[in-house]
Amino acid sequence: MSASNKWRVLLLACALCAAASAWALKSDKNQPINIQSDHGDFQGDSSTNNGTGIYTGHVIITQGSIRITADKAILHMTNGEIQTADITGTPAMFQQQPDTGALVHGSAGEITYDADKNEVDLLGSAHLQQGKRLLTGDVIHYNTDTEHVIANGGKTSGGRINITIPPTHRAPPPRAAGRHKHKKHPVRESAPPQKNPGQGGPP
Repeated sequence: MSASNKWRVLLLACALCAAASAWALKSDKNQPINIQSDHGDFQGDSSTNNGTGIYTGHVIITQGSIRITADKAILHMTNGEIQTADITGTPAMFQQQPDTGALVHGSAGEITYDADKNEVDLLGSAHLQQGKRLLTGDVIHYNTDTEHVIANGGKTSGGRINITIPPTHRAPPPRAAGRHKHKKHPVRESAPPQKNPGQGGPP
């Protein structure tokens, strides 16, 4: 799997915690990854494309519609691919536009990804939201292979998880034809006035 696809999996998996569907823009995986930070430190072996990159200070990672902001990001590369990622912030945040529907937002104190274990974890005040759909908890764990989601409450979430699912709005049924038509009442013709016998006219 390419490095760009690994990042797509990371964000796609987080989105799947809120709804088991592929929300990523199809074009995201074909876009380059851009990393900005106040400081960057990468150590590795150019012959094997293995190494570790540590980025700190106003970290911004983008790929297509994906945008991640954090205080610190640690990326481990193996054979030129991102093997693990550890993103932290106050909070670390991401957003992604799906092919259909509203923008997906997520945040947590720490977001981790492990390619070997197919695991994504949102740790500490974890939030995932798309439109009015919302999942919150202290920890949200997602397996990208089995699509198994586990959410736990904790001190930061009052010991409970919270799931908000908005109602489905259905269009009202069409009104029956002529149901509210007003009935037309026949117009009565007034009778001609009768003459009073006492009133004289020509004999």
